[in-house]
Amino acid sequence: MSDGVDGYLVVGRNDRPLSDLYVLRSFLPAVAGNRPRADGWQICDLDAGAAIADSVTLLVDIAAETNAPALLGSVLDTGRAAVEGFSGAGGYWRAVLPAGPGADQRPVEEVAACVARWASAARHTVAAAPIAEFLRAPSRSQVDGMFEELLSLLGLPDTAEAAPEALAAGPYPVFKE
Repeated sequence: MSDGVDGYLVVGRNDRPLSDLYVLRSFLPAVAGNRPRADGWQICDLDAGAAIADSVTLLVDIAAETNAPALLGSVLDTGRAAVEGFSGAGGYWRAVLPAGPGADQRPVEEVAACVARWASAARHTVAAAPIAEFLRAPSRSQVDGMFEELLSLLGLPDTAEAAPEALAAGPYPVFKE
């Protein structure tokens, strides 16, 4: 692919699959799957054909439609991942996993603070220090593993990691402010 992206992972919280969102309808041909996570969070996999032109607008629109923070992971063909997040309370942030020279223009501590604010908007208390440590960690063998690790660090565990009472409401409970 010419832009160096092998695919995308869209994370949001909604009562229906994310692929049903109005803002994602133009990407339906690129939907490769939808995976539920605990507490109504889910990941919508988009293949490289999605060609997302404006990730910031997409994140803002997803957050507005779901009334919850949103994340976008771009699986780069360099073995790295770019993760972007938006929440109404915390604004926009972007990080490259793993962080390194030239990976991002902002200091890791500043990005970690933004990510912690995103987690807070998602109703999870996360300290910035573990996030900064995660961002500095060396590359893992698979980009998807780094992304899953970040989601767990942000308080968005996989359904298998979640407490049984969190799953009692079903895979897609409605998110309310």
